[in-house]
Amino acid sequence: MPNGEPKLTAAEIRAENEAEELLVQQTSASLWKENRQVFVLGAGVIVFLLIAHFTPLQAWLTNWQQWKRYIDEFGLAAHAVFMLVTVIAVMSGSPRLPLCSVAGAVFGFREGLLISWIGSALGSYGAFLLSRWGGRRLAEERIQQWPWLRSLLSTPTLLRVIWVRQLMVPGFVLNLLLGMTSVKHRIFLAGTLLGYLPLNIALSLVGSGLGKESLAQSLKQVLAALAVINLLAWVVMRMVKKSRKSPMN
Repeated sequence: MPNGEPKLTAAEIRAENEAEELLVQQTSASLWKENRQVFVLGAGVIVFLLIAHFTPLQAWLTNWQQWKRYIDEFGLAAHAVFMLVTVIAVMSGSPRLPLCSVAGAVFGFREGLLISWIGSALGSYGAFLLSRWGGRRLAEERIQQWPWLRSLLSTPTLLRVIWVRQLMVPGFVLNLLLGMTSVKHRIFLAGTLLGYLPLNIALSLVGSGLGKESLAQSLKQVLAALAVINLLAWVVMRMVKKSRKSPMN
């Protein structure tokens, strides 16, 4: 420990170790839950598509494609409306992941991902500003269940913002809590965009798969979504192990 810094007491060291162990448990639980949710959603899409392709429900897929073409006729106006709805919903505390799936189903993977990704990040930034500009009481009420987050975000670096976006904590709570910290606006936005990207990709793939006329293409996209989630789990757990050996920068 550098000269001049007070040494931690045994109780403080024990408290830090307990907080770190709790964080590892929370991370593992979050990754498992996310993996399971995407798997269940993907399995549901596969079962539905199998039934639809071999029953009269095939007409539903045809109608859905017609609806998508009808929406496409509105051009950028449809994209702007959906993004605005996403911003308002996420800023108000609604979960972003169902919106990612809907965006993928309506606009296709690439456009749906872009719309839901930017919209959810802007909605989160809106809640962040609400907390920073006077919503402290609301933030305090919402974060009582996750006291360990205060320790993690005592020094909110870019890496930590990315990390907490993978945890099983409502995004609205994280937005409010981060608004109470000293994190810079650009760090919040960059960390949120990067932290949101993996799950937005996965859910947009699943949603887009639901709107495909080709069963093979739908299956490929669902499997790709599962691959993204498992890659995310591997990367985050490496981050966790590394952080236990040395402080996060």
